[in-house]
Amino acid sequence: MYCHHCVREHDADAVYCSKCGRLLEPSQRSLHSGNETQAAALEEWDLAKDQAGSALETLQPPATRQAAGRKTVLIGLIPIILMAAVAAVLLSYYLYEARLNNRVLEWQDAARQEALAGKYEESFRQLNKAADARPDFKPVQEDLKIVEEALSLDRTITEIRQRLDDQDLEEAATQLEQVKSKLRGREEPIFGRVRDQVDEMSTKVTVLQVSAEFANMENMDDLAGQYNQVKGLSGDEALALRQKIEDKIADVSYNEADSMRKKKNFSAAISAAQKGLIYAPENEKLVNLYDRIITEKKNFEEAEQERIEQAMQKAAEEDLMNQTAAVKVKHIDAQLDIFGDFNVKGELLNAATRPIYSVSLEYTVHDSEGKVITTGKVDATPSYIEAGETFNFSFVVHHVQDENATVAIDHMTWYLD
Repeated sequence: MYCHHCVREHDADAVYCSKCGRLLEPSQRSLHSGNETQAAALEEWDLAKDQAGSALETLQPPATRQAAGRKTVLIGLIPIILMAAVAAVLLSYYLYEARLNNRVLEWQDAARQEALAGKYEESFRQLNKAADARPDFKPVQEDLKIVEEALSLDRTITEIRQRLDDQDLEEAATQLEQVKSKLRGREEPIFGRVRDQVDEMSTKVTVLQVSAEFANMENMDDLAGQYNQVKGLSGDEALALRQKIEDKIADVSYNEADSMRKKKNFSAAISAAQKGLIYAPENEKLVNLYDRIITEKKNFEEAEQERIEQAMQKAAEEDLMNQTAAVKVKHIDAQLDIFGDFNVKGELLNAATRPIYSVSLEYTVHDSEGKVITTGKVDATPSYIEAGETFNFSFVVHHVQDENATVAIDHMTWYLD
């Protein structure tokens, strides 16, 4: 028969295996014995089994028992060892993936910090490492796309700065507008440095444009427009340019205001000075001129008022004279002829300030004793007399017979033109 553990052949009546020390089962002791023999063997097996117990080991040689124990333990440990090995491999893989994930997050965070600091090149490098490690990680891909755009704009601004250094103002302004257009709607914080640079470049472009234009400007409105372009800009260059424009506005305003002052056009002079003071309120020269204009205007108005009053008085006097004393008698010549006629001729003066016409005189002729010989009325000639011109009258009184007779002009009438 054979041992079912070590497959060693034994005699039919053997109870234990001489190799491994195992108790041989009755059915293995003999594959060819009859029923009776088999029954006897089973009884013998059961009896031996009951009596064996822990004594089986005592019946075995010590070396045999230790070898059998070690082999059994080793066989039992194989599944455990395999499971431990698989677990170790899985744990190692998990730890590796976890560490890689942490590195990716660290790269991403470092990239964001670099981008916020305006270091787009370094940010781009960090994100590329993260993308290579985790190409399917969408947040990294999204950050990479934004940083690429910021980096592109940053490089364009570098080109703009170079164009400005080369005095290529027109192309620099065009590129700057393109950058501004791309920035519209981009609210991400990492574009902060780009926006700062755009503001800086905008200021520089505006300063250069205004500097190129304002030098030849002499018109106040044009200069004011240039001033308004730079008044909100910051930086030393913008401040220096604004001061230049202020000074030029003050000069133009001063010249215009002073010219109007000399022409006594004080309202226009004040307006010109005030326009300049809006942009250059601290310009001492312009302030002094403005004060001078105000003083001269006041003096002129007072003098003008006095002149007006005098003119009004003179006009009143002239009007009175024109109304009451427009005609003056320069001289009268009266002669008695041989026929006893009294011939009277006289010269008159238009003392009015205006032309007069239709002058008539009423007269009285007295004898030597002062008695009235006759009265009458005569028209002067010519009918229309300019101011300051002389004119005449004449009449004859018949049958006077008194060579000492006299003529008196009693009243004169005239019309003012």
